[in-house]
Amino acid sequence: MVGRAPEEPASGAPAPPSPRRGGARTGVFQGRQRAAMYFSMLPGAAIYLVLGIVPSAATAIISLTNYTGVPGIPANFVGIQNYVQAFTIEWPGVAHSIIDTLMFASAVTVVQNVLALLVAEMLRRRVPGVAFFRALIFLPAVLGVTVIGLLWALIFNPSGGPAANFLRLFHVSTAFFGSNTWALPLVIFVQIWSSLGFTVLVYLSGMNAVPVELFEVAQLDGGSAWNIFRFVTFPMIAPSVTVDVLLAAVGSLNVYDLIYVLTDGLYHTNTLGMFMFNSAFQGSGNLGFGATLSMMLFTITLAVALPLQRYLRKREARIL
Repeated sequence: MVGRAPEEPASGAPAPPSPRRGGARTGVFQGRQRAAMYFSMLPGAAIYLVLGIVPSAATAIISLTNYTGVPGIPANFVGIQNYVQAFTIEWPGVAHSIIDTLMFASAVTVVQNVLALLVAEMLRRRVPGVAFFRALIFLPAVLGVTVIGLLWALIFNPSGGPAANFLRLFHVSTAFFGSNTWALPLVIFVQIWSSLGFTVLVYLSGMNAVPVELFEVAQLDGGSAWNIFRFVTFPMIAPSVTVDVLLAAVGSLNVYDLIYVLTDGLYHTNTLGMFMFNSAFQGSGNLGFGATLSMMLFTITLAVALPLQRYLRKREARIL
């Protein structure tokens, strides 16, 4: 006997519901795999909690006290008194520090990334001795801040350093890091010199990931070196631009160690990070006020980094 074909639903009748899958969850990690994934994240989360979240929360709390860090002197809760002090009594110094910080960070971010792009483009072209130049450019990145500071302090020593001896040939003299005119530009130069190697490395990695066929097609179409860089290389390394610009901006906003070695915050180099360090650990040792300046620096960094990141991410999505 021939089996009957299943009856088709009448026109306009709703289709029968599809059988449910018993509530099975979809995803890459399930069951024990998901538990193992979360368990493997615990060490990193614990380290971040201890070294990141807890100190940040402690800084916010200390900024509301008159804590000095001196044993035997109690810390009293003073509320927003330190913030009021920063915006009233100490405001001229705080304002100058903010200006110095923004000038320093802007110059470092722009110049460092422009130079790194040019150097990376030259190294990508496989010029003779490219391995030597790569090592030479990356060398400062492996040196400590103290070594870098002492090295350039000796080079720009106004009493008998190589730079001073060179300028004497033209009957010119300057105090270099002791000059109100040259201290900030020279600190910016040293900061760029010390960070250029890593920035170049990121750009070079992005350029090497660009398909060679794109460059070949652009050359066959008669594109000049500038047009190939402008319309092929630079758009294709948008993720590298995002990484380098953000790292340079955030890093230069928070720098204080190099400035401490070179100028100790004098001669228009008293950035907010340097002002915070001096307030907390030198002179009166007012850790409460230093923590307040730290929270202000955190706010400025956040106000710069978040819009910048959003813009760069949108640029990536638009180009790629």
